[in-house]
Amino acid sequence: MTNTVIDVNGLASALEQRVKADGISWRQAAGQIGVSPSLLTRVRNDQRPDLDAYARIVRWLRISADVFMIDPEELASREEPELGSSINALLRARSDLDEQDKEHLTNILSQGLVYFQQTRKPS
Repeated sequence: MTNTVIDVNGLASALEQRVKADGISWRQAAGQIGVSPSLLTRVRNDQRPDLDAYARIVRWLRISADVFMIDPEELASREEPELGSSINALLRARSDLDEQDKEHLTNILSQGLVYFQQTRKPS
């Protein structure tokens, strides 16, 4: 049987992106999710949420819980997913945008990513 852990950094990143996209405070996000603000602070500080809180968080994010469940060895050696794919997944999950809005934003962000990649200095 393989071990499975929650990718807390990935979960915190998804939370942060949603909070910014919705233009709400962390306290408001906690209220919408049904957890305490301190729980979200703990997640942002790389502490795993309990199972009930995890279920509420991923439901609020509209992302499958499986996305953040990974093998510990995979976590240690994992590269970040391609940024465009992550952005597209978040856009698709938005219920406040129609398909035309999502397509328009995808095009704008894709052009921005191309510019970013072309002008970015190698690290």
